[in-house]
Amino acid sequence: MEGKENITERILLIMEKEGHSVSSFARKLGISWTTVNNIVSGRNMPSYDNIVKIIEGFEWVDANWLVMGQKSEPEMDKKKLYSVIATQQKTIESQQKTIDRLTARLVQELPDEPSPKAANAG
Repeated sequence: MEGKENITERILLIMEKEGHSVSSFARKLGISWTTVNNIVSGRNMPSYDNIVKIIEGFEWVDANWLVMGQKSEPEMDKKKLYSVIATQQKTIESQQKTIDRLTARLVQELPDEPSPKAANAG
């Protein structure tokens, strides 16, 4: 989907991929036929609200691609996600060590008290 086309051409690509006519596209987005017709004919640029409706109306449409013609790089997103996960995992491991250390200290400080069952048995 990457290319030098303009936003009008990208909207036309969305309509083509989804099998929409001007009227069915307008109905799906909840905007007037005239508005869609003016956008796809190049007469008007889509408003911010209409761009948002397109992005929300089609789950697969990348906002960066629709507006700028650039698609986000999934591999970069994955690398960032793996980095965040690794950092979170280290944090969790560190917190678990702290919990274990504090638990051990707490157990060492507990007095040896007979259990209630042992006291009642005598």
